[in-house]
Amino acid sequence: MQKLLRLIPAGSLTLGLTTLASFVLGLLRDRTFAQTFGASRDLDAYNAAFLLPDLLFNFLIASGIAAAVVPIFTEIYHSDREKAHEYTNSILTGATGLMIIVSGLIMIFADSISYLVAPGFGISEQKTVADITRILAIGPILFGISNTLGAILIAKKRFLFYGLSPVFYNLGIIGGTIILSPTLGIMGTAIGTIIGASLHMLTRTIDAYVSGFRFRLKTDFKTAEFKKTIKLMVPKMFGHPVELAMFWGFTVIASTLGAGSIVVMNFARNFQSVPVSLLGITFSTTAFPIMSKAISDNSQKEFKKILKNSFWLILGGSTLAAIVTFIIKEPLIRIVLGGGNFTEEAIMKTSLTLGVFTLAMPTESLIHLLARAFYATKNTTVPVVTSVLGLIIAISGGYLLAPSLGIVSIPFSFFIASFVELILLIVLLPQRLKKLKSVPRVDTLLDPH
Repeated sequence: MQKLLRLIPAGSLTLGLTTLASFVLGLLRDRTFAQTFGASRDLDAYNAAFLLPDLLFNFLIASGIAAAVVPIFTEIYHSDREKAHEYTNSILTGATGLMIIVSGLIMIFADSISYLVAPGFGISEQKTVADITRILAIGPILFGISNTLGAILIAKKRFLFYGLSPVFYNLGIIGGTIILSPTLGIMGTAIGTIIGASLHMLTRTIDAYVSGFRFRLKTDFKTAEFKKTIKLMVPKMFGHPVELAMFWGFTVIASTLGAGSIVVMNFARNFQSVPVSLLGITFSTTAFPIMSKAISDNSQKEFKKILKNSFWLILGGSTLAAIVTFIIKEPLIRIVLGGGNFTEEAIMKTSLTLGVFTLAMPTESLIHLLARAFYATKNTTVPVVTSVLGLIIAISGGYLLAPSLGIVSIPFSFFIASFVELILLIVLLPQRLKKLKSVPRVDTLLDPH
């Protein structure tokens, strides 16, 4: 047991527990949705309204904040903390300003956006999507600030408040649904989402302040560090939002498969993502700053050890989670979501979709780790190229299979895409490392002994 604990990156337990708390609340959030709205067009509209604000935010900001800022901040911070904080202020100022502009444009063009994300909806349903989109457009501004601060918290290995922020985000959504939706309907949930986003930002702001960071408006965008950040972000900009673009495509497909299909897809995906986040994202996130520092310190042994240990922990844990989830899928959906306005048909449809989604638990979890291994070597291009290929496979497969398989075509295509992406990353990672003389070979990456 002690030997196993030594394999786990520092901070994984803290981040794992906060992630677990977040997903428990996420399941409570989904139960609240199911009980209040059922598999309805209103909830379809809420899910569809998320797509463009999230996509643009991830494309412009979240895509490269962690991948670019963590290794650069880590390198600066160990030699000059004041300079590191000045660098963060430049990133924060630029990110916030950009998101204010983008959010304003989303509000203006929300009516056109509603048609793009849900072409299978009627006119009144698309108007609901547009109204919700205008409210949710505030979110990218708040998350732009929060994600920038989150990157420096990761670099400083301060995982508690970083991990708690999604907990408060879910609390805001649940509160808005319970308190506001009886009078405001689905708009109450949208307002609660923005309240949750504000709490998400506030949580990380407090910890960043405690860690010594002080915000100052800084527009020095010509420094070598800022230019390097943009250089690393540009390829990642086309990779990080791929998952959102993929589920945009899936939403378009689901909008043609009958009322409630988008809800079913999203509920099943939320259940599937719990083990991925608890194991894949948690271990990958805590391993990332260690791998980045190993590259910075020219430490071949440390990079190899953390990569190899994390790989096998994630593979073993996610495979077990996939098997258990597949076995208990129907009673799990029935207990968590069943009752109220969530019908028996919706329960069976969601459990079937979740069962196919479990195939992607191990593959998606390992992709998170291998992508961060590339980021640690200051390479964001390879993960982007493989993820774009995965996007093409997933959307094409979903579109072609939907007439015969229905909603099941979506999780099956998602699995095939993630499997191809994982194999490519495993094959290409040793080639990347050969170009870095100070980084160890990973020829034994897949050797558990």
